[in-house]
Amino acid sequence: MGINFFYLAVVSILLSGCFTKSEPIILPESISVRKQIDKIDSKKEEIQIQEENKQKQKKCEEYTKMMRHAVNYIVTEFEEGYFIQKDIVGAKAQLFLIKNQSQNLFAKNINDANSSYNKYYKLAKEAKCDFKFFEISPLDKVENTMKVLENESSL
Repeated sequence: MGINFFYLAVVSILLSGCFTKSEPIILPESISVRKQIDKIDSKKEEIQIQEENKQKQKKCEEYTKMMRHAVNYIVTEFEEGYFIQKDIVGAKAQLFLIKNQSQNLFAKNINDANSSYNKYYKLAKEAKCDFKFFEISPLDKVENTMKVLENESSL
């Protein structure tokens, strides 16, 4: 009876030691499989990041295209309508009408283009696009051109 009790105590101690370990037993094959799974996950993440970058770039290209169109429209309209003839007074009058949301056709079209510019500028900024070309708004460009023409005419 004493020997049976001794064996029972030894087996209990050994088994309790096996069950209390919190670390799983890892076979060498499972380490290799885990590394392969990690590599696949890493590649999936890399592909996802690349896809997100492509989508962002596509959006940024769309935004800059729309902004460039609005800038070109506004600058060209002032250029052809006033600056070629060096009509600073007319340009100032139109700019006044534009800033006051006049409903004449020229002012309305420029305001629509400027609204489009502002909309895509905001979207581009939110998307963190690179838009250094657009640091100066189209109406500010028009005002700067008017100042240059005024300085030239005063010389």
